[in-house]
Amino acid sequence: MTRFQWGEWAEVVLRDLLDIKPGEELLVLADTWTDPMIADACLQAGINAQANAQLLVIARRDESDRRELSRSTAGAIAGADAVLGLCETSFTRKPSTLQALEKGTRITSAVPRGDEAWTLEGVLAVDFPKMLRLGERISALWQQTELCRVTSIHGTDVSFSLKGRPVDIGEGQSIKPGEVDFFPGGTPSIAPIEHTINGTVVVDSATTLSPVSEPFIFRLENGVITSIEGGADADAWRASLESSGEPKAFHLCHFNVGINPRARMGVSLGQDEMVIGVVTFGFGHQDGILEGTVGQDVIMHSDVTLQSPTIEVDGLIMCENNKFHPDLLG
Repeated sequence: MTRFQWGEWAEVVLRDLLDIKPGEELLVLADTWTDPMIADACLQAGINAQANAQLLVIARRDESDRRELSRSTAGAIAGADAVLGLCETSFTRKPSTLQALEKGTRITSAVPRGDEAWTLEGVLAVDFPKMLRLGERISALWQQTELCRVTSIHGTDVSFSLKGRPVDIGEGQSIKPGEVDFFPGGTPSIAPIEHTINGTVVVDSATTLSPVSEPFIFRLENGVITSIEGGADADAWRASLESSGEPKAFHLCHFNVGINPRARMGVSLGQDEMVIGVVTFGFGHQDGILEGTVGQDVIMHSDVTLQSPTIEVDGLIMCENNKFHPDLLG
């Protein structure tokens, strides 16, 4: 990837995803695993946009590191109007970041390392207005859905109500005070009504930890995992949830479907989640915008993906074989 490509990408991200205005305080947050060329391109794009831009590089932390951010990092985030995250260090769910969001800081974040082609294509090569329209149609449908049922050839059969809950279209934009999102985007997300979530999920694609070597099963009662069965992948995922020491790590907090036509399976979990028709179930920490009852008082968050399930809403097949119903495509 060339410096020119990353420069073009950075300009689009700041313009379309963060809506940076002249004079705004912009923080580009990188860590020691971030490609300096990408970080520098974003800093330069911020300067070109006449923002008060600064680049902060922090020591990379493992995903499991539960420590709070340093005071200087937390202060930089709190003092910014907008933050562009480029790091593998998980910072969006730290208490100090949540406080900054409450005060109006807006954040969008990506992890380019190891997935550079997708990071570029998922922003530059997508018909963004078309993808946004699909997300808006899905949002309108879900907000009226009394019964959503997800099934698969592997044995998934889980149902829940969605009606009345807000939908985060997941397009990667953070243009309003307090918004946080991740990009490249393309995965509408909703918090199902917790006590209506019941059934069996067979994970056939990946967990936050890794792709699965063979499908494994977990069961849900009233939105809470009651059992996880299978081989090594099941054991590893169960151990990961248990290691948090947080009971809410076992609570389902969101349901997503991928809508980005440039996303491809098998490169990274972040890209898998955006593939058309792929379903993601999230557990633990819940973004406030979803207005669920699991909430933000849990730090742990973990996702699982299903590669090609069938999604049925109030008797209508919304998505099957990774293809949406024609009425949603317009």
